[in-house]
Amino acid sequence: MPACERCGAHLDATGGGLADTLGLASYDGYECQRCGVLLCSDCYNKRTTELAGAAPDSCPQCDGRLAKR
Repeated sequence: MPACERCGAHLDATGGGLADTLGLASYDGYECQRCGVLLCSDCYNKRTTELAGAAPDSCPQCDGRLAKR
């Protein structure tokens, strides 16, 4: 099961299921498109505050961008 990089909270796996097939699934968190790092929404929001609003969408592991899952 995927987990948040910062706090270790378990996040729902993406893919599969009827809701996902119909495009109705909503998954918590943010994922780096380059390296696959995951952040839960709470950690993403805390990171935004820590960085004082400066590029919170940058990946903490690589130079990639975090996108809503």
